[in-house]
Amino acid sequence: MYFQHLCTHNDRYGNPRRLFVLVDEGRRVAVWDEKHYGVDAVPGVRREALYKAERLDITPSLYYELKRNLPSPEWVHEVFGCNYPRELQEL
Repeated sequence: MYFQHLCTHNDRYGNPRRLFVLVDEGRRVAVWDEKHYGVDAVPGVRREALYKAERLDITPSLYYELKRNLPSPEWVHEVFGCNYPRELQEL
């Protein structure tokens, strides 16, 4: 289980379009919109896990598709069907 940091260019108003995506067994299972929060956008995760996230450039259409189709739970450990590793959890 790891995170990806998916980025596309800013919208027409200059707002960032970046996502943190939780990947489990090669499958994207949850997404959090970074907005202006940075690594604080994903509650319940050690910051180091997000600093190490694989950064990928994506298209705006994929950005909206992921936001629309993946859950964005209030806490990472609430992702259904994932065994969230203890070493990534916030103390």
